[in-house]
Amino acid sequence: MLDYVLGAVLVLAPFVLGFDDDTATTVCVVAGVAELFVGATTAWGPGLVKLISPAVHGIIDYVFTAALIVAPFIFGFDDDGTALAFFLGVGIGGLLLVAATRFVEEPAATR
Repeated sequence: MLDYVLGAVLVLAPFVLGFDDDTATTVCVVAGVAELFVGATTAWGPGLVKLISPAVHGIIDYVFTAALIVAPFIFGFDDDGTALAFFLGVGIGGLLLVAATRFVEEPAATR
């Protein structure tokens, strides 16, 4: 469920927090939509279409959260203090959550 929460937060944050940089807004919204897509296509409980294995999802999460940390510097919006703090906070917090998550297949239901 955290994937859906994170995706929604990423989509809404630029508008709620008032990012000054249009690039920061675009990157944040695109990242949010990507996060929603990955969450919806992972083969575990809240996934809608079971395409991505939990192990692959874990790798994607590591890359995704690391990308959030470096995005302000790569895309040149590190001078927007609000966006910079948001991306660093979400990226670092995300890395900690990913490190604490076990990405394993759910056991098949038995009757």
